[in-house]
Amino acid sequence: MTELNSLNSEQRKAVHRIDGPVLILAGAGTGKTNTITHRVAHMVDQGISPENILAVTFTNKAAREMQKRVTKLIPNPPKREDGKPLKSTVCTFHSLCVRILRRHIDKLGYKRNFVIYSESEQLGVVKKVLSAITGKDVKADPRELHGILSRIKNAEPNGVEKIFGNEETIALAGHIRGHYDTALKAANAVDFDDLLVLTLRLFKEHPESLRECRERYLYVTVDEYQDTNAAQYQLMNQLSKEHRN
Repeated sequence: MTELNSLNSEQRKAVHRIDGPVLILAGAGTGKTNTITHRVAHMVDQGISPENILAVTFTNKAAREMQKRVTKLIPNPPKREDGKPLKSTVCTFHSLCVRILRRHIDKLGYKRNFVIYSESEQLGVVKKVLSAITGKDVKADPRELHGILSRIKNAEPNGVEKIFGNEETIALAGHIRGHYDTALKAANAVDFDDLLVLTLRLFKEHPESLRECRERYLYVTVDEYQDTNAAQYQLMNQLSKEHRN
């Protein structure tokens, strides 16, 4: 059984609440992440398969720390028939999307062995698109355009986030967006922001893929939920819509 003596009464209430939504509001350094990891361990104690538990955070470092804590709290996890331990999914938003897209991206016209372009490779695509569709008199900073493209994608699907910057540059970014996306797809490549955008598109256009993910991730937990952008919020909302955990 998971030891809960290190938690205060409110934290223990959050840990014991398995069914239905739970929102933890607390300041920095007060033990939110510790509560989340204990909640994951408690779920396993209650007979929930680790494979049905998803915990999402923002950075690789935070995900590694969460996984380390969960592993420590569950020293003897349930095992598969082959003897290998069952593991919960503890990852970042983007690595979760990679996992999903590796299984389903072919439905969107990509190959499953797609590559994720680095920032320098993305800038190279922006420069090629600019040279192909604009005249020599157009003065545009590819790096600034790339940054605006990223903000536009992260504001999707509802576009509720304000895009700040020079109006002409924002308009140009919107103009080259289609060309940029087409160039990446032709190379069977995606950028970092596409991981979220394409996963949301997959869920919208192929509900059977969303259904498969929901059937696996029955218990969804997000660390630092208040920091989610529009796309991240929509992703979590889609995954937990039927379960609300």
